Amino acid sequence: MPKVSKYFPFVFSFFLIPLVLFSPAISHSLPFISKKTELAMGKAADEQISRQYGIYQDKELQIYVHGIGQNLVAKLSDKVFTSYYFRIVDSSVINAFALPGGYIYVSLGLLTMVNSEAELAGVLGHEIGHVIFHHSAKQLVRSIGSTIFALGGAIASPKNAGQWLAVSTAMFQQINLGYGREAEIESDEQGILNSKEAGYSPFGMSRFLKSLRRKEIMSGQSYHAFRASHPETQERIVRAYLIAERMTNESESVNSYRDRYLHMIRGLKFEGKKHARDKKYYKPQYIDFYKVQEGDTFRSIAEKELGDGKKDLDISVLNGRKEASQPRPGELLKIVRAGKFKKDKALYVKPAAGPPPF
Repeated sequence: MPKVSKYFPFVFSFFLIPLVLFSPAISHSLPFISKKTELAMGKAADEQISRQYGIYQDKELQIYVHGIGQNLVAKLSDKVFTSYYFRIVDSSVINAFALPGGYIYVSLGLLTMVNSEAELAGVLGHEIGHVIFHHSAKQLVRSIGSTIFALGGAIASPKNAGQWLAVSTAMFQQINLGYGREAEIESDEQGILNSKEAGYSPFGMSRFLKSLRRKEIMSGQSYHAFRASHPETQERIVRAYLIAERMTNESESVNSYRDRYLHMIRGLKFEGKKHARDKKYYKPQYIDFYKVQEGDTFRSIAEKELGDGKKDLDISVLNGRKEASQPRPGELLKIVRAGKFKKDKALYVKPAAGPPPF
């Protein structure tokens, strides 16, 4: 994990005034649902998520993501919940989401799009924001409050199966649609601040949003924060960049930890099944990286490494680069290779409720 870098007082003050987000007048507390009920909802839904998607079987990578998440949580002034759990789910859909009570997930599809540890920290910080601001719980109160109140902390009891179905259905609909413009922006800001306090470049969030926007334009595959109900995507990208710019005078690459991230995801399964019940056959592919040589272009790399110069655009998009840009000698680029990546050993990670087994 990076060393923690402290804010200069004037940076924090400048960030505080225009955004209002971190004003002492704003409380994290939720008067409508008890913390016990939120924890019960998260724990029960966590079991469903484990069954629905499956836990990605790479213990080293699970520990890595979990460690970044815990580093972010450690920097919170008010953790709200005692424990947070970070898991990688075995899904090619580009997504990250949070459940009430501190359960946070990133998909394989999202990890393939992330280009640095700072970007991942921004994403995890964003999802932590959804938890500490109780976005899911607040929306559930608005939509099916009476059902939640009736269940209380015994929300997942077998005798409440029918009512729990209503709660979980509403919760997962929220995951798919996002929480609305204001909540997403609030969580963006939290993610930027949290990642900066944990020692990362604050530009991680804006760079990640730009990469996803390019991917969405090309393929139509959408992350939950880019649904049709969120037409202000470009505004969010600009806003995230401006916030980061006000927080540091350093370049975007400082404290991004790109190379370390690429080494960690080498061998990551690319595309493939969307959920545990997806029985479609997918040709095996995995993420690798290539060190750029003098004179290389995206097209020459595609021809040399992948045998198809027309895959140059795929490489540039995968690395969050504009189509007209060219790689720099010495940098590492993600590429997708056919086949299965051979690791020295594989460790099984059990899907389980409560604290992860690693």
